[in-house]
Amino acid sequence: MINKSIPSKLLAFFTLSCAFFLFGNGIIPLTDPDEVFYAETAKEMTQRGEWLTPYIFDQPQFEKPIFIYWAIMVASKLLGEGPFAARFFPAIFAALGVMAVYGLGLLGFRDERRAFWSALVLCTAGLYIGMGKTVFTDMIFTVFILYSLLSFYLAFKNPSYKIFGVLGFYVFAALAVLTKGPLGLIIPMGTVILFLMYQRKLYFMADRWFLIGLLLCMALALPWYVTMFRLHGNAFVHEFFYNDHWRRLIEAEHRTSDRWYFYPLTIIGGFFPWNFFAVAALIVQFKKFKQGTGGFEHFLLCWILTVFLIFQVGHSKLASYILPLFPAMALLIGGYIEDLLQSRKHTLIKIGAGIPAGLLCILGIGALLAHPIYQRYFPSMLPIYFFSAVSIVWAGGIGVFLMKNAYANALKFMAFVFVPLICAGFLLHEDIEPYVSVEDVSQYLPNASGQKMMVMTSKHNARGIKYYTGQEVAILEMGGANYFSPHPIRLFSDMPQLVEFLRSRPYTYAVIKKWHDSALVELPKGQFKVEVLNAVGPDYVIRISPAI
Repeated sequence: MINKSIPSKLLAFFTLSCAFFLFGNGIIPLTDPDEVFYAETAKEMTQRGEWLTPYIFDQPQFEKPIFIYWAIMVASKLLGEGPFAARFFPAIFAALGVMAVYGLGLLGFRDERRAFWSALVLCTAGLYIGMGKTVFTDMIFTVFILYSLLSFYLAFKNPSYKIFGVLGFYVFAALAVLTKGPLGLIIPMGTVILFLMYQRKLYFMADRWFLIGLLLCMALALPWYVTMFRLHGNAFVHEFFYNDHWRRLIEAEHRTSDRWYFYPLTIIGGFFPWNFFAVAALIVQFKKFKQGTGGFEHFLLCWILTVFLIFQVGHSKLASYILPLFPAMALLIGGYIEDLLQSRKHTLIKIGAGIPAGLLCILGIGALLAHPIYQRYFPSMLPIYFFSAVSIVWAGGIGVFLMKNAYANALKFMAFVFVPLICAGFLLHEDIEPYVSVEDVSQYLPNASGQKMMVMTSKHNARGIKYYTGQEVAILEMGGANYFSPHPIRLFSDMPQLVEFLRSRPYTYAVIKKWHDSALVELPKGQFKVEVLNAVGPDYVIRISPAI
């Protein structure tokens, strides 16, 4: 049963989740190549006083709609520019998502315990934590879809809230459209139609408020798209609708991910440490689905199936794309865990908690045994020792609770395995930073406040170099190509072109990987002077000048 303490529990979930997702977000610099992409766009918009057209490399870009840039710009004005501000709103939305799953669990399960486990599973799932503590559109997009479907289910279950729920469904869908595009409406609408068809209640949508809500959704979402078309015409249409939507559907941006099993493995792996429970919950619920039992579970399965099918058919696959089904999966897992605890199926709990404990122990020992390999690339072994210690200690803690038959405590202890790893950022950030960000590298390059120049680097580093130095950047990649969504940036892809450019300048700076010297090792001998100014993590900072 649900009691009067629910509002305070919702507030507690939100407060604790905010603390968890915000904790340590300013320690590690913005990472390459994606976090700096969003931060640099917001930075250039702020410098221009521009609130409508996204810019990068001083030119309009249309890879994503406007909401994420608004969020970063507002946070930067309030909190100052930097990693904490850039990651602020994804973290807040992650906390809002945990609160919404708890609320939806109460509404659907009518059981506080199932709602609690569902919220805990979502809050501590590996991929959800990662997306909640980094700058991507996917967390904000996921939470808007979650609130859209929460609003619908409220309307479906409580006729007295139908108007409020239907309008909320469309308002949150409109915000999702402003965050990532048309899928913001397609995903929730597809879920609702599939669910109502299975329930044989499509007539539920035969209501004037669904039409009013759709008009409201269009009124909120379309003005920015119309404005972009009026300002930029076919350039916007081609880049946003063709290149970033249709082309990603028919062509793989990351070819190694274009496998049928990519998303199934991502879902299972992304729910670490709840992997076993994720698989088992799906199996159990699909059996119930065939038997025609469990209306709320039907809704969750329709939600999962809609998201999965939409992204599975596309050839461009990324782990973050599948995040919108995580709230529904967390609810299935949370309900399943409480069923196991209530039915005293302790063997399954032992298996579910024992698998991550065993895996952590193996990883901890394996990391120690493999330290000679790490020493070739990393200057400090402290991160490896810390990871090993945490893994072994956490595995032991889970084992102790299981031996004492404290199964609920074992699961709660297991849930927070990422907490010490997040805390490690305060101790190990200096060892980690050079391998995830070019902030340290950039301090050895001229800053735009002084002299203007061009820095050559890889596609992976280009956005970060631009963000941290403000200098013009060129891509150095023999035989390579521009980004999947091309940036207005110079590309050196053949030797004659590179040689001509280097001869035309008194000196040129470059940032290259230690284990990938790129084209610089093939420069005509005796014609150029190549100086290594510094080595930072995996990168060399180099200055090239024509030989006198």
